[in-house]
Amino acid sequence: MKRLTRMSVIMMAAYTAMLLPAYAEGTGNDPSYRKGRWEVLFAPQYTLVKHLSFDGGTTAKINDTWGFNFQFGYNFNEHWNLGGIFSWSRPDYQAAVQPAAGNTSPPTSQSGTLETNTFALITTYNVLAGPLTPYIDGNIGGTHINTDVAAGPPVAGCYWDPWYGYICGVAQPTKDATYLSLGVGGGVRWDVNSWLLLRAGFRQQWVDVSNTGIPGFSSFKLDVGFKF
Repeated sequence: MKRLTRMSVIMMAAYTAMLLPAYAEGTGNDPSYRKGRWEVLFAPQYTLVKHLSFDGGTTAKINDTWGFNFQFGYNFNEHWNLGGIFSWSRPDYQAAVQPAAGNTSPPTSQSGTLETNTFALITTYNVLAGPLTPYIDGNIGGTHINTDVAAGPPVAGCYWDPWYGYICGVAQPTKDATYLSLGVGGGVRWDVNSWLLLRAGFRQQWVDVSNTGIPGFSSFKLDVGFKF
């Protein structure tokens, strides 16, 4: 955790140093493909399978899955963009749970579905000033993971729903947590015209998950974006 925190401080300082001159350059009124424009991007996202090993010998396989990625940002000039991202996915997993020391029970199998949400600040650098360009990006934020594993007994209660009125039911609390997250990516961008853009890219996202180090997750995405 300390190692990842130091990395995040360094990245934030680098972002600031890089974007100050970019902001100064981007305050003019000359026409361009990107300079001075906001943009929003929507993308299906495909994340590859991941095998994890935890403290104590437990292992897990996180299946490959489709998800969704949303990004918005402001172009200070033709090259530099600062914004935010949100991504969501819901992969299935299978785990081999090892007993603790002194427990003579055999390992048990467990399966379920994870729900992951990542919120992050992202900086993008477009290598070329023209409409077709490679790009690279870096992000820092948090990833929330809900394991769908029970965190206690079911809870019964009643409440007033704004749409359906008075409702009573049973809810199952589950284990979840938010972890520090860092990512880098890159790909190719095409500014089709003054308002439409397309991107194809790859991203590697590292999440500081408890008891398993800092695993990296690999994703491919295809963005459709709009400038204004």
